[in-house]
Amino acid sequence: MDLFLPQKDQLSRLIQGKAEELLKKLQVLPVEQLGMPDYCLAYFKGSHFKRLFFSIETSAHLLYNSISLSKKQVQEIVLMDYGAGVGTLYTLAKMIGCHKVIYNDHLADWKRSAQLIAESIGVNVDEYITGDIDSTLEELSAKDLQCDIITSRNVIEHIYKLEDFYAAIAHKQPKALVYSSTTANYNNPGSRIKHILWHRKWEKEYLKERNSFIAGHAPQLETSIVVSLATLTRGMAIPEIKKTVDLYMTSHQLPKPLSIGSNTCDPSNGVWAEHIIPFNEYRKLIDERKYNIQFLPGFWDTHYSKGWKNLMGKVLNVVIGLNKNVGILVAPFIYVVAERSPE
Repeated sequence: MDLFLPQKDQLSRLIQGKAEELLKKLQVLPVEQLGMPDYCLAYFKGSHFKRLFFSIETSAHLLYNSISLSKKQVQEIVLMDYGAGVGTLYTLAKMIGCHKVIYNDHLADWKRSAQLIAESIGVNVDEYITGDIDSTLEELSAKDLQCDIITSRNVIEHIYKLEDFYAAIAHKQPKALVYSSTTANYNNPGSRIKHILWHRKWEKEYLKERNSFIAGHAPQLETSIVVSLATLTRGMAIPEIKKTVDLYMTSHQLPKPLSIGSNTCDPSNGVWAEHIIPFNEYRKLIDERKYNIQFLPGFWDTHYSKGWKNLMGKVLNVVIGLNKNVGILVAPFIYVVAERSPE
């Protein structure tokens, strides 16, 4: 069997063995019979089941990297998989023997689906928490749980106010290492172009939603003003849009647009359509006074069904391994690592 990660030490060998075990269990899992909601089942099959090796491989690397950086033994680790959905990290974390594993997602359907998967393969995750970061941190406090690691895969690019996310963790979970991966790699030219095109597509829909909300909230406004306000409030959720419109009603001054590049978010909930952020902006949002921040390159999948894709992935992975800075430019995803600064 192929390696999920380089075999460097006892931790990597442990993760390799459990990753192989998880792969075998999931390959024969009758997912259609578990009773998952249709959209959760479709996501699991499309994003994980069809690329199962890569899903587990990314989880293996996240666990190895974050546990190694924590300088703690596996059996000491309290880890939360934030925004876990129906991925593979939370199950693999428990299988390698982490002291406590906490699953989180903001929707009950995802939580229930995750439980069904874990229970079906005999993995007993310690805690399942539903909610956003604030309610999740409150529940952790109520249960007297202090995380050593808070990790996520393809989550931080969707969080509405990332500065509030990191500030809340720094306040409520001051010892936690926050180790995240995201495919929104601003430094990869191909990734940036892809995201710009995505943003243009989604902005067409979100602009209509903002226009509809503003017209309903302030029906006395002229159509041209509604259109202008809808355009200028790109990147805002409904509460901020309402405040902006109310301010215009009293001042008659149009707002300045947010400096967010091509990015856009769903106004109904503030979820970004994959917010692609330069490193210097990440440093401001995370707050370098509280965290030591580093950015590391991910790696390409080499288990596609087409051989030429795998060959290209292997070549690019060699390039990534030779030089971190060059690797950032060609990696399909990056790690955003926030290690709490010494007091």
